[in-house]
Amino acid sequence: MKNNFNALFAMVFILILSSCSDNFLESDSESLVSTGQLQDLASSSPEASLLLTSGLEGGNNLFLNDFNTAGNGNIHDDFGHMAVNLGTDLMSNDMVQVASHWFVNYYNYTARTEPSIRTDMVWKFYYKVIYNMNEGLALVPQGTEIEELKQIRGRMLAMRGYAYFQLIRLYGNGELGIPVYTTDLTFPERRPTSEIKELIIDDLEEAYTLLGSYTRPNKVAIDKNVVAGFLARYYLEYGSYAEAANYAVIARTGHPLMTDVFDGFNKITNSEWIWGADINTVTSTVYASFFSQIGNLNPGYAGQLGIYKSVDRRIFDNISATDSRKGWFVDNGNPFGLPKYANIKFVDDTNFEGDYVFMRSAEMFLIEAEAKALSGDEAGARQALYNLVSTRDAGYNLSSNSGPALLNEIRFQRKLELWGEGFAFFDMKRWNMALERDYAGTNHVSFGLFNYPAASPKFVFQIPQSEINGNPLIGDQNPL
Repeated sequence: MKNNFNALFAMVFILILSSCSDNFLESDSESLVSTGQLQDLASSSPEASLLLTSGLEGGNNLFLNDFNTAGNGNIHDDFGHMAVNLGTDLMSNDMVQVASHWFVNYYNYTARTEPSIRTDMVWKFYYKVIYNMNEGLALVPQGTEIEELKQIRGRMLAMRGYAYFQLIRLYGNGELGIPVYTTDLTFPERRPTSEIKELIIDDLEEAYTLLGSYTRPNKVAIDKNVVAGFLARYYLEYGSYAEAANYAVIARTGHPLMTDVFDGFNKITNSEWIWGADINTVTSTVYASFFSQIGNLNPGYAGQLGIYKSVDRRIFDNISATDSRKGWFVDNGNPFGLPKYANIKFVDDTNFEGDYVFMRSAEMFLIEAEAKALSGDEAGARQALYNLVSTRDAGYNLSSNSGPALLNEIRFQRKLELWGEGFAFFDMKRWNMALERDYAGTNHVSFGLFNYPAASPKFVFQIPQSEINGNPLIGDQNPL
């Protein structure tokens, strides 16, 4: 049975935030921290905010993941960051939901609209992470010389920067950005996107420096490698390709590629996982969970009710016959009784305690390859791609492609390797690609069978109704 280490971290962290005295926050000597507070901070887990959706409003159940971020009742597609990953993947070309049930609102693009409780959940979830981090950062003065506090501050800054990164990519509309809340600033109005980007990079760069000597206890905690991964994602997103490639290499250092791609993607002990969540009896949300919704072979909505998640046939049909990853999806005559193209990449072989992967080395090879291709280092791009794909496909040779053909090869490998891990929708936007599901021979189903052009306003979430009602300064809504 798994230990409850992450759950204990989560409980300690939120108890710290909920019990901080006004005297400490208003102390004239902000650089002084008591021994007890230092010990508590050193034991805290900012990363728990990705799972703990009850935030500081959870009463006596502060450590409980109650899968109800938005306060809209027992909603089984509301379970934190992994719910957002799955929902946004279902807004891409790459994933099919074969029946109308939980998450259909993402697949049919109604989750993004102003009255939807799904955009409400996404908005509140990441702002709750930001709120939690700001509460913790108020305890840790900038410029502290105490090493343990530097490390805690670094992890909190990384989490806050990551939450803002998620929000701006979902809700940013050109230069029309999102509200900003830090320990020093309160801007309820929508600030320019350029300001949000500056805040993100400032947080991540400070975090990277502060975590330089930090040795984490497990892969649940954010360390320098994880922040390097955040920076690689950020720089790839915004076109600083040399920096993206450099940080991608740093992020994957010490995390060798897996040798078995059929471990179900449910074990944080997997060698190439850089960062993840260790799900156990306390942190498990059972049916309201990622594996319940995506695991076609295990108990849950997908496996028991047939709400299968499948790969787009254009990906499946183009996987090399020698590529082991073709086995992530079923073909005709499969022994599982699943429809063709259904995924068996994600399999939880525990009792709803499958771990969650947030970052792994394979992504970093793909970032390096794409960044080098876009910056003109095609030889470096081919080699980075080969270093990954040759471990999956015994018949793969070093690519001879160049220009757009090389980029397309890298993009295909990214679609395949990272399928179901929360990247497809963001990549579609970043690559300025259209949503095209209505094509000859499509395996997309009727309630999601439509096309949107590249850069469609449909690819931007609307501000939720609750924020509009509660924040008179929010300003203009994103287009419908």
